[in-house]
Amino acid sequence: MVGRRILASLLALASAVACGHLRSAPRALYPGPALPEERVALLNGPIDSVDGADVSRLGSSFALLPGCHVVGLPARIGEGSVSGAWSVDIGRRFYAFHMRAGRSYAIEIHLRPGTDSVGTGTVGGVEVRAVEKDARGKTLQTIEPVHGQADIDACQASADNETP
Repeated sequence: MVGRRILASLLALASAVACGHLRSAPRALYPGPALPEERVALLNGPIDSVDGADVSRLGSSFALLPGCHVVGLPARIGEGSVSGAWSVDIGRRFYAFHMRAGRSYAIEIHLRPGTDSVGTGTVGGVEVRAVEKDARGKTLQTIEPVHGQADIDACQASADNETP
């Protein structure tokens, strides 16, 4: 009887992990106690740096205070599992996000179908998109990478002019 309960609990846990119901809380990148999600902006994806600070070993989900944040991606992205792996060099890429409380910002990686054969697989490309989403997950806008200091200055000015 006890063995069945333990087995049932383990199966439920495995199911929750497989379905993504157990996600780790975003790491706060601000001082002080944790704030509710409606007071912070959430950032997800393969992130290398935020506002010049190395966050590459801190996970892929972060909570930030509203305002302008410059987010850097690693030069090489990829992932692997028992069924295969992929990796691509995207070069250094930065985004200037004007983050608002209650919204989420994500670096989305989309694999494009391949037409060139390499070994037993096909090779396509990757599309890297930065998006802003509302609290319901609806995409509000796609954000272009930073092309120069003027893009960062515009983000900072826009955040500074926003009334709290």
